[in-house]
Amino acid sequence: MRKLQLHDIHESLGAVFRYAGGVSVPATYGDTGAEYKAVRNKVGIIDMSDRGKLSLSGKEHLKFLQGMLTNDVMNLEKGKGMYAAVLTVKGRMLSDMHVYKEPESVFLDLEPGLNEKVAELLKKFRLSYKAKIDDVTDNSGLISIHGPNAGKLVSSVSGVDVSGLDELSHTRARLDDAELFIVRINRTGEEGFDVYVPTGSIQDIWCGLMEEGKDLGIKPVGHDAYNTLRIEAGIPVYGSDMDEETIPIEAGIWHALNFEKGCYVGQEVVARIKWRGHVNRHLMGLTMEGENVPASGDEIFAGEKKIGKVTSSVFSPALGRPVALGYVRREFKSPGTEVIIKVKGELSETARVSELPLYSRENDAVPQ
Repeated sequence: MRKLQLHDIHESLGAVFRYAGGVSVPATYGDTGAEYKAVRNKVGIIDMSDRGKLSLSGKEHLKFLQGMLTNDVMNLEKGKGMYAAVLTVKGRMLSDMHVYKEPESVFLDLEPGLNEKVAELLKKFRLSYKAKIDDVTDNSGLISIHGPNAGKLVSSVSGVDVSGLDELSHTRARLDDAELFIVRINRTGEEGFDVYVPTGSIQDIWCGLMEEGKDLGIKPVGHDAYNTLRIEAGIPVYGSDMDEETIPIEAGIWHALNFEKGCYVGQEVVARIKWRGHVNRHLMGLTMEGENVPASGDEIFAGEKKIGKVTSSVFSPALGRPVALGYVRREFKSPGTEVIIKVKGELSETARVSELPLYSRENDAVPQ
């Protein structure tokens, strides 16, 4: 099992670890509730260095990616980013990703462990395209910073005003001998920034952010609190809420799809559904009436009819009750529809189908 570059620092901060994708990551630093509140009210810092990272370059790397991804890479401006997916010929998802356009290359950010899978797939389809595919996962760490004070902290440490960055836009900054790659991103429902740093400099930069963030209320945030935040924000994760049986439209990730760009692997299936058909299930929110938190895989019923299953779940501090993401058949996806979830295959708990996100700062009170 691998350890993060910052493992010893996390340990000194009281981290409790768990294994995810073969990597030991901080689950919590001892108070998941306080970590959650830091992101909702001040600023939290998360080590996401286990995420996969690929770099594509070469004369035809854009042309090659255009035929592989679900979004329009060719028209992506330098300094901008987009969400996309790569599909099978049957329109099922092999991976999702964030795509960032640089002057001479494209940088791909993926869920942990998917870098090897996607790199192998891209090399298989590259054929005669002049495109170089490099796995840079081990060369680059990722510190993710979220909360109302996130922009202040990133600007202060980097010396670059990031307040004007749009979602998935990015910029570069130098800090001592390290070059930072900074992206505006929503991972928690709050203002957020990903800061990619060379692995050799990540300890100094982490410590610098922690020191600079003291007056802003910074806390290190483990993956348990992060998971709560992203479920409340209705953000699906590949490997939990999406897999190789998922059609992107089922998961509601419309912003990963472009219907004007022309052909790509799996495009025919997705286009046919968009213009002439429908999918039979939809990823929706679920708010529980009782106190039991369902588990991934728990089945959802309408009366005696099985209509879906839970993919992710957590107790929501914002809503004061258990919530979940899950797929339900399209006939039952209307918000407010009452369903039954068989928790652990035994307890029958009432839940309501909900729109996503389950919580948003604009519509709900901020948890204190």
